[in-house]
Amino acid sequence: MHAVRDQIAFGQSHDATGRGVVALDLRSGKLGTVTRYQPEVSGLGALAVDESWVVWEQLDSKTNLADWSVHAANRTTGENVRIADSHGPGGFLPGQQPLPVLRHGSVAWAQPVLAGGGALHAELRVFDLARRTTRVLDSGRLSSPVYAGGLLVWAKVDDATRYSLHAVDEVTLQPVELPPAIQRPKSVAYLGGSADRLVWSSGDSQTLEQWDFNAAKLTRYTLTDRSHVFQFLQVAGDYLLWYGGTTASVLDLTTGAAFDTPGTVAGSAQWIVNARPGAVIRVPTAGLPHLSCPA
Repeated sequence: MHAVRDQIAFGQSHDATGRGVVALDLRSGKLGTVTRYQPEVSGLGALAVDESWVVWEQLDSKTNLADWSVHAANRTTGENVRIADSHGPGGFLPGQQPLPVLRHGSVAWAQPVLAGGGALHAELRVFDLARRTTRVLDSGRLSSPVYAGGLLVWAKVDDATRYSLHAVDEVTLQPVELPPAIQRPKSVAYLGGSADRLVWSSGDSQTLEQWDFNAAKLTRYTLTDRSHVFQFLQVAGDYLLWYGGTTASVLDLTTGAAFDTPGTVAGSAQWIVNARPGAVIRVPTAGLPHLSCPA
């Protein structure tokens, strides 16, 4: 399970007919195919969905982690678009596999590019699925972007290893100044967001910080072990969903209490969905009781 839109959950499936990206209707239980992988594809890295479009990053080789591509499929028209890949003029481009995000028919991601001196650089690109045009918003040592609080937000590291957060309006793509309290985080590894929250993990993924846009409040959460590192972050209502490498976990951003869950977990503003062997469980975020820490 990678993403939820309305009452449809999206993820990866492997059955007798092959492997690919699928959509599960949580009301009827009907499973639909978004795309089928070619035999050489290793699997799904990241996925985002908005209205009729589904966007995902896939690993195109079972032996080469540098061989990846980003695709989009329109569930209404059946149209498929190859948006980006890791192929460069001299071979595969170095750098992290992108975590694409999608909003208003535009895909945003950090695209690795060749830079002088062997440095790992990226361009923050936005691809308009209707116009088939690409804009470059920033370049340098960049994180993957995220949509949060009506903004497209990303982190940047300068030559002195100082981190900063940057943002543009999610519709106009015009620069927006973030609140001073969050402009200069100590470090950033992963970002997550929702309509009213921005979250990011520290460079060692042991600390999570949350900015509440409505309350203008910054909150910090720190892990007590290294088996639940904050990575691949999703915000669903008042809850953070993430996969720490060994298990899926849920953190109540109001109380700081958390728990692990079998299988995978994904969510949206309306739903939290847990896919585990033999069952798919959905819980509405509205009215969900807050977690409490044991005394």
